Amino acid sequence: MRYEVIAHTADTGIIAYGRTLAELFENAAYGMFDLMFDLAPLVAATEIEIVVEGESIRDLLFGWLSELLFRFEVDGQVWCRFRVGIESDRIRALVGGTQAAPLQLRGSPIKAVTLHGLEVIRKGPGWAATVIFDV
Repeated sequence: MRYEVIAHTADTGIIAYGRTLAELFENAAYGMFDLMFDLAPLVAATEIEIVVEGESIRDLLFGWLSELLFRFEVDGQVWCRFRVGIESDRIRALVGGTQAAPLQLRGSPIKAVTLHGLEVIRKGPGWAATVIFDV
């Protein structure tokens, strides 16, 4: 399971999972966009590189998701494919997307990633992250 949706007062959130930190970040991004659009049938038509820096894993996750949401709003791209590489204080990722214009929004649009309740923890042999979104 990539992620599960969690209920939160007036907002929405996910718990993302991954065997590695890179997979966790990929699945958190997938979950964020899958809340808004059905990503399963999408084919990426555009690919860009994104680099984000942070002082902690939590900062990196917040910066990563916030940057993707910013690029979605500015470029009009629904990001649907993610290949993440994580260094100690940096993420370097290739993300693939397609134009949002013809797609049907499945839920409320996400306005922002919040720091409230944001956590990244080791869970068994892998990782889990809780992320709350402002809708």
